Amino acid sequence: MLAALIALCAAACTETTSSNAALTTGPAASGPSIAFDSIDGPPVAVFNRLVDTISAEAQQRQIAIASREGSANYRVRGYLAAQVIRGRTHISWVWDIYDDVKVRALRIRGEEAGGRGGADPWSVADDAMLRKIARASMDRLSAFLRNPDAPAEPDAAIATVDEPLPQRPSRRRPRSAEAPSAAEKLALSASR
Repeated sequence: MLAALIALCAAACTETTSSNAALTTGPAASGPSIAFDSIDGPPVAVFNRLVDTISAEAQQRQIAIASREGSANYRVRGYLAAQVIRGRTHISWVWDIYDDVKVRALRIRGEEAGGRGGADPWSVADDAMLRKIARASMDRLSAFLRNPDAPAEPDAAIATVDEPLPQRPSRRRPRSAEAPSAAEKLALSASR
């Protein structure tokens, strides 16, 4: 049983590693380079199709993508989630772009509404949806890479470090998930 589990894990690692190799561009790309550190959330089949689509969209925009192990001006971490809202499956996605000193420089996010996913919400992530996600992501990333100091687009947020705001004392009694104490029960029953 342990040997089967190790073999399964090794097979999964091999698939992910080979897919990450697809996230590189050739010498035609120019400008600052990026490397995808991770893309978390989708199942392997969706992940592989997304990687291929992102590579194609990046090449069209001449975005230089280095291997995950290589050096790059920016590192990208992606997150995707499938959720059902009012019977329709939505795929939400976020790309956090970090500079060379590991400070988040940009967050790109979006959501695509799909149809009814049935038992597997990821089944709505067809090639057309993944192409929309990759196209929108690479458009915003390309704009950022052309001018990193420009103001962020409405759906993209540049990370800033603000001083924490002082907390005002709450006038309401804090809510608690705990059951009322015996004294509170007694007070509640007496007020009836």
